[in-house]
Amino acid sequence: MTQERNEPEKDDLFGSFNMMPSMANFYRTQNAGLMKRLAEATMPTQRIGETLAKQIMESSGLSNRFREAWEPVQEHFREQWRDLFVSIGSLKDRIYPENLRDAEPRLKELKELLLEEGIPLMWVPGPKVVRALLDAQDAVERRRIIGRRWRGIVNDCEAVTNSVDHPDLLEVRDFAFDCVAALRAGHTNPAQALAANLLDSLMHAHFEKADRVKLTSNKKSKAKFDLNDHNVRVALTFAPVWYAYAEYWTDKGDPIPRMFARHASAHGVSRTQYSRINAVYGLMLATSVMKFFDVELER
Repeated sequence: MTQERNEPEKDDLFGSFNMMPSMANFYRTQNAGLMKRLAEATMPTQRIGETLAKQIMESSGLSNRFREAWEPVQEHFREQWRDLFVSIGSLKDRIYPENLRDAEPRLKELKELLLEEGIPLMWVPGPKVVRALLDAQDAVERRRIIGRRWRGIVNDCEAVTNSVDHPDLLEVRDFAFDCVAALRAGHTNPAQALAANLLDSLMHAHFEKADRVKLTSNKKSKAKFDLNDHNVRVALTFAPVWYAYAEYWTDKGDPIPRMFARHASAHGVSRTQYSRINAVYGLMLATSVMKFFDVELER
């Protein structure tokens, strides 16, 4: 894949994302707290201007002429601010899936959850779980939340999977439903194995090798996944995928990780790696990536 071209070809997802803001640029303009403070600062200023204008008009014999001159200026600035906030809201709606739009996560929170804990947030889980995860004190509490709310999260994954309708994804969608059914039936080990392989199959089917390596090369000797190296939707979707592809070598004596890991799911089958909560992590990742492709693949 080439990353610079005017009209991205089918499956050229990296080309498509050149049209979207980078993570850094997005958070430079889309910071909920900043925009709230900006609104709070500008709206009183506007009201002060309106009050002064009214007082001037009331104390002046030129009221009508002043009003005629002032009103277009007021309307001009009203329209500018309105257009600014509408455009920012539209950008947020275009980038964030529905489950994240009301959460307004900070960049620090996203780094913690996506990169340091490997928790998917794009499309799944649902907004109530997202809110609970963002409000949690630490990683231990967040993992407990996922463990306690696993049934609701599985329901969220099923709902998102049900919305997938791209022709190239119908077969993998059926396997995602199988994973949901296995978890509900208590077959957590088969569910985790299927989720790990479904995730890997999606990555191989829809990315060329060089691009796939960029998103999954999680090695101790290399730098961490940098959110600012990618456009927003890519960064938010694939940061936890990168986490799940942590380097694991049995012949080097690497300890089996307790957190969900694709390589350990394949090569480190054990009670340490296999658990219901890890099966839920795997299903969330596979669902998030599948929905990403459903949204972004050319139809």
